[in-house]
Amino acid sequence: MGLDELEAFLRKKGAAELITEIGTGTATFNALVDAVSISGSTVSTRLSEGVGNDVFTVSHRPTEHGTEKRYALTILGRRIYDWAVQTEFERKVRELRRIRQERETAFEQLVGKINRDMEIRKMVSDSDLIQDQDIDLPEGTSFVPKTPSGEELRKAKYERMEANLKPVEEIEQNDKERRSSK
Repeated sequence: MGLDELEAFLRKKGAAELITEIGTGTATFNALVDAVSISGSTVSTRLSEGVGNDVFTVSHRPTEHGTEKRYALTILGRRIYDWAVQTEFERKVRELRRIRQERETAFEQLVGKINRDMEIRKMVSDSDLIQDQDIDLPEGTSFVPKTPSGEELRKAKYERMEANLKPVEEIEQNDKERRSSK
């Protein structure tokens, strides 16, 4: 393979990430699909191209359910991987995977909260309405929530801001301690 073909392969979506994911060991197709942010069909195409370009080797191992393909790096693939480690590309790929997992976790938490909220709203709207019953409410209360006035909103905002402020004495004491430690 010439330099131009190798560069063209590495510039294709997911090729360099697959090299870093395989690294110094071996990996199955499913493990690679889970590890990179490209579709399974693109992973399959890049692996086939990599085998054709002598970047990956493929071995077949028997399992309980048939045969498993395992991909490893060739000598050329290991040299590329070594350069990826030296240039910190490999670390960036792993960091990207960690961030992607954190994003997925945060998204699942968001969806969970929305689902819970929707279930609560459904339960409230499905509950039997109180009709034709005398209910003693304190004076000034209502079933309909009262919208706060602009002045009430400003006052609440000011109180929240005040609650977050540190006393001047504490700030001055911290400044003195920092200056004396220098």
